[in-house]
Amino acid sequence: MRTSFFVSLLAGVMLLAGAPGYAQDVQTILNRVAAAYKNAKSYQAQTTITETRQVGGQQQKRSSTISTRFKAPNKVVTIVQGSDNLHVYSDGKTMYIYSPKEKQYMKMPAPASMAQPGASPVGAGDPSQIGAQLQMIFGADAKKLSDRNVDGRPMHVLQSTRTEQSEDGKSGFKVTATAYVDKATFMLRQLTLDATQSQGTQKMTQTIVVSFASQQINPNLPDSVFVFKPPAGATERQMPAPPSGPPAPR
Repeated sequence: MRTSFFVSLLAGVMLLAGAPGYAQDVQTILNRVAAAYKNAKSYQAQTTITETRQVGGQQQKRSSTISTRFKAPNKVVTIVQGSDNLHVYSDGKTMYIYSPKEKQYMKMPAPASMAQPGASPVGAGDPSQIGAQLQMIFGADAKKLSDRNVDGRPMHVLQSTRTEQSEDGKSGFKVTATAYVDKATFMLRQLTLDATQSQGTQKMTQTIVVSFASQQINPNLPDSVFVFKPPAGATERQMPAPPSGPPAPR
């Protein structure tokens, strides 16, 4: 799955870790973003993720919409539709992963918290992690650009760029991350990752755009929202067995 907001962010985080020296106004904005999401007991959002990749003269484009509802600490329902299709439910006791294409679902014990790494295959759903993710990307060497409007709303704009090149100059990459933060609410409105990678004469460009159409902190979400009901004709698939054998030496 490449639709997950947090998976997309992770790719950017791995490439954008840089040296310290960020501007104070950038850190102030990041702190306000973290505070906006920190105490969310419930959350719902509509998100669109678009990925465009070009290698040589060929271009590929993928787009998915993600509907997320979350209730602390470990209830979530995430519906991914579009280029990827996947449904994830956690009612607090059991997590279900359903593939509409295969009409199959798996179930497993729900994680204790949706904030823990790897809690869900399509992102944790816990909005408190958004601030931490942005801090990892923009907290080292970002700069604040001029304010811009997105859909008529004024936005703070943060940008961080990282470049690397091999010693022989034959390969390298450049990644630029840009975040648009609502000036009124300090909630993330859009995140864009632009990457260019070259290897000899080969060049690949990739752009990932994560856009929040709507977000709501602490909506009233009944527990019934998080209950998974297998669609007609759906069958259960067993979870893969863990690898067997003696434990690895320490």
